[in-house]
Amino acid sequence: MSKTAFPAWGLILAALWLSGCGSSDPVSVTDRGAQTRTVEADPHTLRTPVLAAGEFELVTLSTLPDAVTGGDVLLALRGLAADDRFRVRRNGEDVSAAFGRDDSGHLRGLVTGLVEGANAIEAVVEGAAGVRRAALEVRNHPRSGPVISGPHQTPFVCRTVDAGLGEPVDANCSIETQYRWYYRSITSQGFEELTDPYAPYPGDVIMTETKDGRAVPFVVRLETSTINRGIARMAVLDDPAARGPDASFEPALWNRQVYYVFGESCGVGYQQGRSDPNIVLGALALTEFSADNLLVNLVGIADRLGKGDLIVHNTLSAFGNHCNPMISLETTMMTKEHIIERYGPVRFLIGTNGSGAALQQYNAANNAPGLISAAMPTASFADILTTAMTVADCGLLQNYYENSPLDWSQAKQAAVNGHNLLVGNQLNAICASWVDAFLDLLNPEVGCGPVPAEDRYRGPDHPDGPKLDGVRCTVQDANVNIFGRDPATGYARRPLDNTGVQYGLEALLDGTISAEEFLDLNRNVGGFSVDGRVVADRMRMDEDMARIAYRIGGVIGRGRLAETPVLDHAPYLDLIPVANIHEAVRPFIIRARLEKQSGQTVTQGIWRGVVTQADGYPVMEQWLEALEPLRPAYGGDHVAAVQAAKPVLAGDYCTFGTIGGRLELPDAILLPLGLAQLPLLPTIEPLHEQVPGFDVDVPLRVNVPEDFGPEGRGIGICSLALPVTRTPRMVAGMPFTDDIIRCQLRSIDPDDYGGRLDSGQLAELQAIYPEGVCDFDRAAAEDVERSLAWPSIGGTELRTPFELKWRVARSESAS
Repeated sequence: MSKTAFPAWGLILAALWLSGCGSSDPVSVTDRGAQTRTVEADPHTLRTPVLAAGEFELVTLSTLPDAVTGGDVLLALRGLAADDRFRVRRNGEDVSAAFGRDDSGHLRGLVTGLVEGANAIEAVVEGAAGVRRAALEVRNHPRSGPVISGPHQTPFVCRTVDAGLGEPVDANCSIETQYRWYYRSITSQGFEELTDPYAPYPGDVIMTETKDGRAVPFVVRLETSTINRGIARMAVLDDPAARGPDASFEPALWNRQVYYVFGESCGVGYQQGRSDPNIVLGALALTEFSADNLLVNLVGIADRLGKGDLIVHNTLSAFGNHCNPMISLETTMMTKEHIIERYGPVRFLIGTNGSGAALQQYNAANNAPGLISAAMPTASFADILTTAMTVADCGLLQNYYENSPLDWSQAKQAAVNGHNLLVGNQLNAICASWVDAFLDLLNPEVGCGPVPAEDRYRGPDHPDGPKLDGVRCTVQDANVNIFGRDPATGYARRPLDNTGVQYGLEALLDGTISAEEFLDLNRNVGGFSVDGRVVADRMRMDEDMARIAYRIGGVIGRGRLAETPVLDHAPYLDLIPVANIHEAVRPFIIRARLEKQSGQTVTQGIWRGVVTQADGYPVMEQWLEALEPLRPAYGGDHVAAVQAAKPVLAGDYCTFGTIGGRLELPDAILLPLGLAQLPLLPTIEPLHEQVPGFDVDVPLRVNVPEDFGPEGRGIGICSLALPVTRTPRMVAGMPFTDDIIRCQLRSIDPDDYGGRLDSGQLAELQAIYPEGVCDFDRAAAEDVERSLAWPSIGGTELRTPFELKWRVARSESAS
């Protein structure tokens, strides 16, 4: 349409508005044929290019315009003069009454009643600059999803009854939203439910002091609902007795900060997962410890709740339920949208928790800039794919050692595994822990949780007979929308490859293992079959699968990780059986990727030793408060802003004696350095004044600055006392970035072996690797320079990966 046609349409629409007439029939932007334009907003700040004189813009505030869910979206009109008149229509129907001025002077309104799919939001403004119009198409998806993660996984078992929430109301495991109130007891230090929240509070209620210095009863409102098929719980301070039953809830005690509790571990889905209120209240019982909620006890939930943070957890952003990075992004995005629309604008959203929860925080920072304001991971891993590489390597190596006729001493095994004797002996072997904890994720016959046994896959040699069309319980099936299917079998493609990998290469070069052992190992190590059985053939990753994995940020470091502050809490767990899978090397792998891709490491601080998020939160809060005014104008350098805002205490430290906030434990515990961590009452009075007889000064944390050096091998206290090992793939020649999931191959070069292989042994090596060996000096096969920001693989229909944009509609002068 020509520019001369636009003013005529604008005048007609303005005349209809001023006369009070108009049609309410839904009409799309494209149906109207009206001229409009969009610009792209910065996802961190929602800032846009500078408005020209007389321009205004229409922007979604709660989520990206193509990722709206639940039938409503928070919108703003920006750039209006104080005396401008406006009208907003949703699919042709006037919704102007939903808008009012916010604190910044912009018009803001929650537009409801969106239809599923495309919706036209149109705004007409009249004032001194004339009549102007902007139109924005938003796409609405069901509250149950999907939005960006592809078609829903089936089957899917509801767990609302197990979670004490009653029967679901539909096939997507939805419930009616429930509200309950709890108070924190000075007697038990736990949370007790208030049967009547409007009655006077019990005498044992603790008082707490909010971030802005208000002394209030420690009473919490807990909302429980379902978002993206997950059980979402949100807790925030409230004072229902003070406002009374006739006044509606307002988040008056909320400090506009969200503490997002991601979930640990790694599971294959097929279920909703379950949680109880303590996941957002804190004070979890020791009897509830498991691989899925071990580290959450240390993140200081109740401490932050008492300061006024909104605490949130969703069972579908818990990797222990569904280990899928796209579903995690989608669930976090949808849950944040709900918070913004129901509670108000979010100033900071800080991710927390460790292990599988750390994976999700790094995933969010790398792939969805602006989704989280900061990450505070502990016991970190980089991503599912490179972690799975270690699981598979350890499984194959352990199987080889157990079946080899050669004498594989613990020292030799440790050298091939990249470990030392402290973490390579039989009592404390990291590789053995990996096998015990997660190798079953490659076995399709186990790990499907509540899926009935009769519905599960059974392989050809199963004693009860095969069931080849049953539910397959593997990590690749949990990610089949990402990985795709093998056309030969119809099963999900595996994210594993060890073609060309020379296990134990460095151990050969340093003389720890002999040429005979090196050759025998690589001749017989084999790979895993599609059913998770060790076979003679090496594993080969599908090229297209590797390409997609890098494109969507499945291997982090190629995205926008450096634009988000990260304070990595790195307790030394290498010496603790089972927990030792959280190797000390992992935060430094992520650091190496940061340096490789962004040329800096300042945006990630690492605290090693005895440390929890309760200690780090005030420092991260300081970092974010300094960063807020430094975030650049549209098109500016976010990495430089994060660097400039970084406080000294967010640097690298060796940390001892951590008690920065209350740990969610009823008694003191000992951590690896043997230093006690004690509970601390959240209170506005000295401890001895609230607890008679308690007059003990609690010692403070000691932070010692330390240069951890390349690969975590410095000369400071933590570097020497808490040595950093490596992974089996690194000992096979992988760079410290540990990010090549499928290597490029090259022919064997005799000079690579330092004279340790004679001509006959080199010929034998050539027979073992007829296609060549990994060339780790080259980029990964199917690598990308930059991964997508805000990737999507479609909603109910699977699509080739694409990037979502924060589109903002701009007006043009109509008269």
